[in-house]
Amino acid sequence: MDFEESQKELCRKLNIDFVDIANNPTFSSDDLKAWINLAIQRAWDYARWIFSEEAVYTQTTSEEYYDYPDKFLSDSIRILKVEQDDGEMATYKKINFQDYQKYLEEEPDGEDLVFSDYRRFYFINPNTFSAGKKIEIWGKKRATKLVNNADLLPFSPDTDDEENSGNEAIVKLAYSIALGSDKKKDKKRGQAEEAEAYAMLRIIATREQEEQAQYQSKDRPFFDVPQLF
Repeated sequence: MDFEESQKELCRKLNIDFVDIANNPTFSSDDLKAWINLAIQRAWDYARWIFSEEAVYTQTTSEEYYDYPDKFLSDSIRILKVEQDDGEMATYKKINFQDYQKYLEEEPDGEDLVFSDYRRFYFINPNTFSAGKKIEIWGKKRATKLVNNADLLPFSPDTDDEENSGNEAIVKLAYSIALGSDKKKDKKRGQAEEAEAYAMLRIIATREQEEQAQYQSKDRPFFDVPQLF
């Protein structure tokens, strides 16, 4: 589903004519676009969707800390690997920032493969690598604001034909926002639509978690499955 299709579907739910939206006395094209984008943001934040994660590659320096990738949400780095002297990529364990600081204070020469993040920086134990080594980090991207009619909704990550009920849930969320707005003033119905939309997202998120939990590495699940529900 693309941006224009989602607006048309929202118009259908609101029982208004998309083609003649410019002459609608209550709703505008800007209203539709704003509600769709707000619904996308809420759906994006609801779970750690597979399509929302991406890898970024950079290199080590002589510093301990690095700037967070601009496209990543804060505190979203889940996997970090650093190239070792033998050329192999080693996976580091994420610990909270206070524990990270305490570890290096107590063991300034410690070589545990640990990292942490704080605000818009991430920290890697500087005793475990030399400068010029490859860093691979996986984190959650920021949601992209849709602008053009052909822009795809998040649950159509590659093509318009590739989607699941997540896009339907987004439109339903947008509809709930419209219902609760000053233009419709139907908060009770809006809350019901919102609940149905989140129920749809919950089903999709649970299925993703179950599927990812089946992938095992030698020592731990490939993905940590949070108890969201």
